[in-house]
Amino acid sequence: MRTKDVRVGETYRCEVPLALPWRRYRPETLGDSWWPLSWLRGRYFLLTVVDVDTAARTAQGLMMTGASTRVTVELTEDQAQEAGLPPGGGYLVSGILLDAEGEPVELPRVGTLTVPLRWLHLVDTPVSPSHHDASFREIR
Repeated sequence: MRTKDVRVGETYRCEVPLALPWRRYRPETLGDSWWPLSWLRGRYFLLTVVDVDTAARTAQGLMMTGASTRVTVELTEDQAQEAGLPPGGGYLVSGILLDAEGEPVELPRVGTLTVPLRWLHLVDTPVSPSHHDASFREIR
């Protein structure tokens, strides 16, 4: 897509090319996204744009990467004090989230990726025949 057509808050289909030439898609441009994108070559997924870098012609977005029943919550200082824990510990509580009936609740996992704008397509346009769905249901 063209830079002026991409809107923050909109969801697009991102099609990762089969090849990621080093000179065009450098880790300096894509940042920490370069490695996960190398695993997504030839696949497409939905990406909700949260920021657009017009100079680098990239978009940073959110992608659902799976679902899990495990949760981790950081305790506030007040909560740690009420539990009788020494102050300044930065405590985390980790476990499985259960509903009122005691059944596990699955929550979506979301990751951030930086992708070139040219990989973004409107959701209702046809998918390239060479690409496969990389939705979280398939990757697990």
